[in-house]
Amino acid sequence: MSADAETAHAYRGVVARAAVRSTNDKGGSQTATVEVHRHVERTDVEVLGVSGVSTRPPAGGEAIVLAVGGDQGDLVALPLQAPGNRMGGLEEGEVAVHNLKGDRVHVKKDGSIESTSRKRVKSKVKDATVEVLEDRIIAKLGAAANAPRVVIRPEYVKLRFGAHWLVLNASGIVCSVAPVVGSDPEPGV
Repeated sequence: MSADAETAHAYRGVVARAAVRSTNDKGGSQTATVEVHRHVERTDVEVLGVSGVSTRPPAGGEAIVLAVGGDQGDLVALPLQAPGNRMGGLEEGEVAVHNLKGDRVHVKKDGSIESTSRKRVKSKVKDATVEVLEDRIIAKLGAAANAPRVVIRPEYVKLRFGAHWLVLNASGIVCSVAPVVGSDPEPGV
């Protein structure tokens, strides 16, 4: 083999498109088994990631692999891609995180955030939580059993504070104590 052919062969192995056969996300870094050339598999290839974003695409995805220092025994993969699973239609400056089933968080150009889930969306700030499910919305302020909370269902809306509760439904208002009419503690809300 001529020197030119050896040089071309060495360069060809520095960067390659690989088929992802499997991934392992158990250690401090994610690794993948990839097929870099026909019938040439490499295992324990470290997958480089973007800080603050963790993904694990299914087998069958693609990766660009780099031979560090030209050493085929020291491969790393750029973040993995699952062709056909990309969420398209983003405007410039937008970001979306999504899975294979269509659940997603989409940060839009105008600053709004849209989240879509087939099961549940839960937001948490310390001990305050808001949980949106298909058949109800639950908001709690604190983790204690008597913490203030609101439950919204198609049949009713329930407010609870300690031992006291108030339910609004199609029939009217039902509550744990006789209501007292007074001033609105927070008129702007």
